[in-house]
Formats: sequence, C-alpha cells, structure tokens
Amino acid sequence: MIYVSVWVVIWGTASSIVDWLLLHADLYQEGSFGQAATFAGYGAAASVLAVRLSSRFLFNSQVDDEGSDSNQFPD
Repeated sequence: MIYVSVWVVIWGTASSIVDWLLLHADLYQEGSFGQAATFAGYGAAASVLAVRLSSRFLFNSQVDDEGSDSNQFPD
C-alpha cells in the first residue's frame, strides 16, 4: 500500500511542477485540455514506471511464506 502511495505523491508532485511551469509560460489556461493532458500523461508515465520498478521494491510473499519458517519439520 505504501508503494502505491509513494507513486501517487511522485505523480502529483512532478505533474504539478510541470503544470505550474506551463501555466506561467502561458502555454495553456487553467481547466483546459492541455492541463488535463499534462496530468493524464504524467499519471500514465508514473504507472508504467511503478510497474516496471516494482520488482526492485516489492517481494513475492509466497516465497517468504513457503520456506522461511525454521520451526517446520519435514513430513
């Protein structure tokens, strides 16, 4: 759950910074398609990165559950 939350913060921060820059450069207006596209594009990029990098940060709990208990005895 924390992994997803971190990516939401990354997405929101990055897209807000770019949005602020584009708004102050008068490239689009608030509430325009350009603003929506900026947030949607950064959301898609953050999603792709989150999935691709997930193997570095998330571990397979099934592997941990099957063989890590030292109190198990063989049948």
